[in-house]
Amino acid sequence: MSTLMLVALVSFDSAAQLELGVKAGLNFNSATVDAVSNGASYDDVADTRTGYHFGAYAHIKLGPIGIQPEAYYSVQGADISVDGAKGAINSNYLQIPVLVRFNFLKMFNIHAGPQFGIVVSEDYEGIADDLKGQTTDTDFSIAAGVGVDLPFNLNVTARYVKGFTDVVEDSQASDIESMKNAMFQLSIGYALLGR
Repeated sequence: MSTLMLVALVSFDSAAQLELGVKAGLNFNSATVDAVSNGASYDDVADTRTGYHFGAYAHIKLGPIGIQPEAYYSVQGADISVDGAKGAINSNYLQIPVLVRFNFLKMFNIHAGPQFGIVVSEDYEGIADDLKGQTTDTDFSIAAGVGVDLPFNLNVTARYVKGFTDVVEDSQASDIESMKNAMFQLSIGYALLGR
């Protein structure tokens, strides 16, 4: 039995290759925010906001298919305008996606999978100020994108992330009824090991 396990581990080690790297880039946040003001409902009152992200990734290569877990700090949020009143939600997350990656033509990939977000810090301004203490500490999203491996251990990724968690827990305390995160990301990465 132990011989069989040893053969399996050696086979896995020779078949799987590990790449470790760092990444950074821009977030184009486009959260969906719904609000109520003076008895009237307003849908999608958020404007696109630019943020940034930086962190690390691993790519476990299993032939043309691989697994790519990541951990990165992400500046997100929304600028809000409801019936002339303005506000902002500034949310900073530790994002942890676990992506299935399909590699093709030696340098291209498509990837998708779940992403789990943990709030590191939040700040509220204007009409969003009533949300203090009324939002969730976690967020669940689906991420999907494309990437290309470049010379000199560089890679570039474009990805869309759609949140499914309504991060507003108690809409009774604020004019903001609901908010779901969404963003488009552009990243550049550098492979430190294994490319």
